[in-house]
Amino acid sequence: MKVLKWIFIVLIALLAILIIIGFAMPKEVKVTTTEEIKLSPAKVFHFVAGFVDRTAWDPWIKADTAAKVTFDIVPGYTGSKYNWEGPAVGKGLMIVDSVVPGSYIRNSVSLMPGKFIPEVWKFSPTATGTSLEWTITMTSGSPFGRLANQAFRGIIQKTMDSGKADLKNYLETHGVQLSKLTEIGIEEYPAVEALTVTAGVSMAGVAAWFGQSMGMLMAEQQAQNLQPQGMPFARYEGFDPATGQFTMTAGVPVSAGGKTNGGIKLAKYGSFVALKGLHSGPYDELSVSYGALEKYAKDNGMELSGVVWEYYLSDPAEATDPTQLLTLIAMELKTK
Repeated sequence: MKVLKWIFIVLIALLAILIIIGFAMPKEVKVTTTEEIKLSPAKVFHFVAGFVDRTAWDPWIKADTAAKVTFDIVPGYTGSKYNWEGPAVGKGLMIVDSVVPGSYIRNSVSLMPGKFIPEVWKFSPTATGTSLEWTITMTSGSPFGRLANQAFRGIIQKTMDSGKADLKNYLETHGVQLSKLTEIGIEEYPAVEALTVTAGVSMAGVAAWFGQSMGMLMAEQQAQNLQPQGMPFARYEGFDPATGQFTMTAGVPVSAGGKTNGGIKLAKYGSFVALKGLHSGPYDELSVSYGALEKYAKDNGMELSGVVWEYYLSDPAEATDPTQLLTLIAMELKTK
């Protein structure tokens, strides 16, 4: 009996020591890993927030090849869900709580019903791409929970370091496409009058020239007291391989009564039939959608005239997420 009594006393003493040590441990434990990735913050952000090819780099899922995963993706990212269940990784859920497009993600991770762990991603631009910071925060009020968090800290750090390395390798090997092309079809476009500016422009100079031209056109529209009759557009034709330039027109459809004023011309365009597609995403990926439309035309025996229109359905000044920019591409078909 004395032996049992001493064993009981020792166990109580050890338990008391563990409780004292546990309460001495910090209530909150942060595990952070960082990485440099040679892609823009917008692309890295989209890949992580949108759960794009998540299983290709997720360190916990890669460690459990039998795990089954499902995704519920919501436009704008917030509210998107990632579920997993496997013999080694167990059952869990990740929810996107909030985002700042291109720079910040806050997720809630549940490893048991009703309990969530916050996970935060931060993305900052660098000279070569993106600086990434990934943090998981574990919090516990109990001494044993605090001891457990300290015990697992090293394992979690190692796992996150492995994951961020796989993420970097995957992104720099495969890249990220932010845009998509939808609503492909044939459509007839009506005749239109527009205030326009036309010039020979190289591909490198498109953005600067178009921005300057639109400023001039908007000011002229207001000066002539004209009402807009459609979305701003760009019209391309006549590429010259010798100069690397094509004839580009920036235009604003306006109500009747417009007049030519100096370099700003009132143009009247007749109706036309075109192969069209809706490009959702940044302007620097328009070439991807162009290629897809050209392939569609070739596969379906369509002859393109060489004249292309871009109608800008979104205001880039108001867009915080480049994936939400909408551009309608219309490739004129040859008339028979």
